[in-house]
Amino acid sequence: MKTKYLALLIAAIGGSLSFGASIDGLDAAYSKATTVYNGTSGDTLSVSSPTTISLNNAYSWTMAFTISGLGATSNSDVGLLFTYNTGSYKNLEGLGFQLTESGNLTLCAGGFAYGGNPAASSPWKTQTFSGYSASTPLTLFYTFNRGNVSISAMLGDDTSTLTTLGDLSSSAAFSNQNMTQINFSAKDTTGNTWSVPNGITGEYTLNNFDLYTAVLTEEQMKAYALSAVPEPAAASLGLLGLGILLMRRRRA
Repeated sequence: MKTKYLALLIAAIGGSLSFGASIDGLDAAYSKATTVYNGTSGDTLSVSSPTTISLNNAYSWTMAFTISGLGATSNSDVGLLFTYNTGSYKNLEGLGFQLTESGNLTLCAGGFAYGGNPAASSPWKTQTFSGYSASTPLTLFYTFNRGNVSISAMLGDDTSTLTTLGDLSSSAAFSNQNMTQINFSAKDTTGNTWSVPNGITGEYTLNNFDLYTAVLTEEQMKAYALSAVPEPAAASLGLLGLGILLMRRRRA
């Protein structure tokens, strides 16, 4: 009996050391826990007061999240997430990807309603990583900095891979509008408010998601990405606990 409790305790400690993601001294305004999307499902995160996420060119914020288990796609882009104003502006910005069987991962990002015109759209801009393994966590940062939009990415715990994919727009501010909804596993190009499971969805695991009312520095991005990837010691503890349980069952 003591062996069983010890095994469970070891596994729990390992899991607790590798749960979620965080940045020291900075609290997230909105967070979402681990969620698995199978390519036909999705869900939403409502964004409202007391912390309002403004799309005015006087405000700045960053969405930070880690994904893994990306599924191979066809030639068309599939969605990671899309941001919405559920009023007249609707689609705002989206992130998607393509992943080939050989491991070429292309990230794409684009938006709608640039310049305050709901009918206008920006071209999807892309960045490709070669030799990507679907099991490698990928941490993404979407930064809205007073109307300037950029995407940054980091692979696993390799801080040297932290790359900014480039500015998407310098005119992505929408008067006094707010972002009111974030849709996960979605890429909707219709201009209509997205609802599960409509739109084009992507297959992946959302490890963690946090929205900060600040522009993250490169050091903060690295710290967030590293905290989202299980430490070797934590992973070993978890495996050790599971191993003890399996051995105990075999003996029984």
